[in-house]
Amino acid sequence: MSTTQRYSTVAIVLHWLIALALAGEIALGFAMPKDASGFALYQLHKSIGITILLLSLVRLGWRLTHRPPAQLEGGWEGKLASLVHVLFYVVMIATPLAGWALVSTDPINVPTVLFGVVPLPHLPLDAGINDFAHEAHEILAFVAIGLFVLHVVGALRHHFLLKDGLLARMSFDKGGMALGLLAAVLLVGAGVFFGLGGSQEEEHDHATDHGPATTEDSVTGEGTPADDGHDHVHEEDAEAADSEEAAEEAAEPEAEETAAAAEPAGPPPSWAIQPGGSLRFSVTNSGAALNGRFASWSGDIAMDPDAPESAAITIRVDLASATLGDATQDSMLSGADFFNTSSFPQATWRSTSVRRVSGNRYEANGTLTLKGVSRPQRITFTLDGSGNSRSVSGSATVDRNAFSVGVGDSAANLGGNVTVNFTFDARS
Repeated sequence: MSTTQRYSTVAIVLHWLIALALAGEIALGFAMPKDASGFALYQLHKSIGITILLLSLVRLGWRLTHRPPAQLEGGWEGKLASLVHVLFYVVMIATPLAGWALVSTDPINVPTVLFGVVPLPHLPLDAGINDFAHEAHEILAFVAIGLFVLHVVGALRHHFLLKDGLLARMSFDKGGMALGLLAAVLLVGAGVFFGLGGSQEEEHDHATDHGPATTEDSVTGEGTPADDGHDHVHEEDAEAADSEEAAEEAAEPEAEETAAAAEPAGPPPSWAIQPGGSLRFSVTNSGAALNGRFASWSGDIAMDPDAPESAAITIRVDLASATLGDATQDSMLSGADFFNTSSFPQATWRSTSVRRVSGNRYEANGTLTLKGVSRPQRITFTLDGSGNSRSVSGSATVDRNAFSVGVGDSAANLGGNVTVNFTFDARS
């Protein structure tokens, strides 16, 4: 038996769009990393889920207002096929709604921005249903897998065994196009699942073979062990640190004598920071590095490199310019739990003393004012070049907890120390 009666063009297009989205969504939900490294994929998962919800509502409305072709098969097989179709509609609508309820009631307030463009408000639900929403979302996901398998097996049975032209009803030809689209749907799901699974396995193997993950210093190119919440220092690193400290202590008297002998002839020269510099920061989240930067910052520098004790340095940072490269995370950075930029738009560091450590290496003590709190803060930097043109690079380690940057559940897995690196050119 065969039939040429087809679904409408709108129904066919909606069917395959939902099928492709659903295959990728299910695979993404099970394969994406569950730590901070999967943040962007988590946002994509939410975006695709809401897309499936909207497409399913449109499809259901179309189905209710446009009569579909008559059912090809009767008996228990026909009833099972009808049940699968009904349950598919329920799952495709209920699963995204459960996910929406889950993120709306989660103690970690992560905003949802669909595809990084359209903000999605949280549902006004009580936080007490979070556990229920979580369980419901997971159970519905497994139900969706079961229905997906039944639907595919049923379609293939009709096409290859019964040869009744069922696939042609959801295609614009005799069924070949639908068969190709079905293969594409399966490939999308498999590709997403195994692609993400493979990348996670590779990262795990890399960490096993080479030790703790490192975050690359954007200025010096050197790596530092990622903070996992405990102090782990290799013996070689400890020995190197001891040697460097001993060298610095030995160099201090010489540097102090040199500084004492070199009295400045007048006020220290002022330096203008040139465009093109960078101010970057890095912090760990569940062992994974979160790397960001400040896009807007400025400073006033008065310093004689040969007599640094007379230096006066002020650096101002526009906190609203902080970015991690993701619109949702950037919105969280500006919020009250982190920088609270509506009340504290700027951070300021002012030097109190500057000394030469050795050669072109300097150390500056100062005061950092952030979120209305002022604390001592040391930075180290190097000067390269000569005359009235210098290249500056340096770093600092900031205790974010001292300034209440990152509070509440949203910062529960963040490391306490934030590494700040800077580089710029200056001219006098």
